[in-house]
Amino acid sequence: MSGFQIEISKWFTFEAAHRLNGLPEDHQCGRRHGHSYRVEIRLSAEELTGPGFVTDFGALEPFAAYVRNHLDHRDLNEVLEVEPTSELLAVHLARWFREHVEPTIPGRLVAIAVSETAKTSAVCTVGSRS
Repeated sequence: MSGFQIEISKWFTFEAAHRLNGLPEDHQCGRRHGHSYRVEIRLSAEELTGPGFVTDFGALEPFAAYVRNHLDHRDLNEVLEVEPTSELLAVHLARWFREHVEPTIPGRLVAIAVSETAKTSAVCTVGSRS
């Protein structure tokens, strides 16, 4: 498939609470509150494997398990070592994915987007590994 870059994406969801520190006392995000998070992973490849996959979606189960076991129905302030903004959560998830999943799959991580609401998202775009 010379000359083409094929990209796929998959969505994961989880429920979690958080609060953001360092905000004015009357800022709504400074109070503990919850979100229905949506995480999108985008992968790409120049060559397809198997029957024509960038990556078999089933190979993403370790990421799904991480989200389910470490983030779902948790207080993100208690389980993350960073401030639980969408931006920093996207970076955290991209780092985790690159360390634990990407070495085991044929596709390359392009980006992870984290949405706290239906109208907002933060995207961590990942550079290629050299």
